[in-house]
Amino acid sequence: MVLIGVLSGLAAWIIGLPSAIALGLIAFAAEFVPYLGPIIAAVPAVLVAATINTTALLWTIAAYVIIHQIEGNLFTPLIQRRLVLIPPAVMLLGIVAISLLFGPAAVIFAAPIVVVVFVAVKVLYVRDTLGEDTEIPGESA
Repeated sequence: MVLIGVLSGLAAWIIGLPSAIALGLIAFAAEFVPYLGPIIAAVPAVLVAATINTTALLWTIAAYVIIHQIEGNLFTPLIQRRLVLIPPAVMLLGIVAISLLFGPAAVIFAAPIVVVVFVAVKVLYVRDTLGEDTEIPGESA
């Protein structure tokens, strides 16, 4: 979250957008919502850039796309794999399923719910029922 907030604020400052710090803080806060947060964070920056000129608008769109592509394809999978050990596809499908079941507001709590369900399945089914050895996040080996 901090990395995205700093990079977004820095990009907005380099482009010359007013309130670059505020745009960075918005990106920081929106990053709390997985997968949908980057889109939410880009909207205010794009709207501010649209009031300046077309060049600023294009640079802002490019900056946010590049920042969030790097984050989504490099940082997030590495962090999730190391800390949670949950495949990104499982996380994405879980978020979609929870939002379909409980509505758009549930997206905020979807990632923690997916992690709890994933760990519960590993503990209760894979380890206890099937008797297979599996790595559980937070357990010492």
